[in-house]
Amino acid sequence: MEDYYPPDFREIDWVIENIRDIADLYCYEEYETPPIEPIEIFAAKSSDELVNEQSFIVEKKEGERLILIPELTPSLARMVARKSQELKKPLRWFSVPTCFRYERPQKGRRRIFKQINFDILGEDNLYADLEIFNIIVDIFSLFGATSKQYQIYYNSREFMDALSNLILKIPKEKIPLVYKVLDKSDKLEDHEFEKYVYDSFENEFVVQGILKLKSVNSIKDLMKKFDSIPDKFYNSDGYKNLVNFEKLLSDANLSEYCTFSSSVVRGLDYYTGIVYEVYDTGKENIRSIFGGGRYDDLLSIFTDDLIPATGFGLGVLMLTLFLKTYDLIPEEIREKDYTDTIYIASINQDVSIYALKLANLVRREDFPCLVDYRFSNLKNQLSRANELGVLITLIIGPNEMEQNEVTIKNMKTEKQKVIKIEDLIEEIYNIIDEYED
Repeated sequence: MEDYYPPDFREIDWVIENIRDIADLYCYEEYETPPIEPIEIFAAKSSDELVNEQSFIVEKKEGERLILIPELTPSLARMVARKSQELKKPLRWFSVPTCFRYERPQKGRRRIFKQINFDILGEDNLYADLEIFNIIVDIFSLFGATSKQYQIYYNSREFMDALSNLILKIPKEKIPLVYKVLDKSDKLEDHEFEKYVYDSFENEFVVQGILKLKSVNSIKDLMKKFDSIPDKFYNSDGYKNLVNFEKLLSDANLSEYCTFSSSVVRGLDYYTGIVYEVYDTGKENIRSIFGGGRYDDLLSIFTDDLIPATGFGLGVLMLTLFLKTYDLIPEEIREKDYTDTIYIASINQDVSIYALKLANLVRREDFPCLVDYRFSNLKNQLSRANELGVLITLIIGPNEMEQNEVTIKNMKTEKQKVIKIEDLIEEIYNIIDEYED
């Protein structure tokens, strides 16, 4: 776990606030869930590895196990199911939860992290998935990233179900094992992956079929790898929907940002349709930046209502690493901007109450205000104002206090004058307008 000092926090906040702007453009509403949940809602549909190996478990009472949320989707499903009859679908929801993973900290991985979630619930057609892809591209474009720097690698669980069952003849109950194996394909060396496949499946035909699924970047090229493909496969919803989605991406001018990948299946058990992982195309960040997909059955553990859904969870840390790789975060973001701050410097402590009175007057007009409490050595106080990059400094002493006046100084032009306190706000605006011009 990690501390975030103000410069770090400003950087993270800048990333999140920019993405909030995208959420507003697409009319997504923000929500929040508790950071701790009953473990059952994650155990029901998430992967066994996530729940039992990578999560923080709390057992305050024997038999009552709670989990610090490792991701948000099951909590979202619970929340929507609770009011499924009241909520008008489709829902476009957005959240910035704090999540927890009990895993080895490394580049892009922390045990506590901010995540950004976009989800559409109650929309079962491919246009919802297309909108999510549009959002992803708009997020990267907002920060200045290009298709040469990242790609959305996509696949379909529905397509892989059909391929596994109709071409490889794998029983339905064993198909989840196919996903578990393929999800490891980019994490293992070729010989390690091949051994893992052989250890998982005894059938040579199945093993060879799964090895063919590793890293093929075209649906057409993937089909060429199999000698015999039944017509039933080409007529399956899995095949037709994936091909149709590929056409939608082309029609929406998103193809340059997206690449089919047969090995992308996502590790969580609840995915049902289009799935994807976003990767840096360079060599700096070798792990997935983030991913997501369609999860049409997840809400079934809470309600009998059929509520289709699709969305993604984006780790802010991984996105920030990507942006830094391509110098897409301005350095000045890490420094606080004091330009519009009014700085009050006092000649001595006798005017301290008058300084606070001025500060309250300025703050009531929504101007940030800093009072230097040293109340001595005016030169040092003005030097500090310059270091911060302040535009306007108010200087007060006994004479100003007695006459209900203030000396206002433009720190850029070094011009200063004495004015009545009732003219202060107008003069502040005049200096700011002159500076902006």
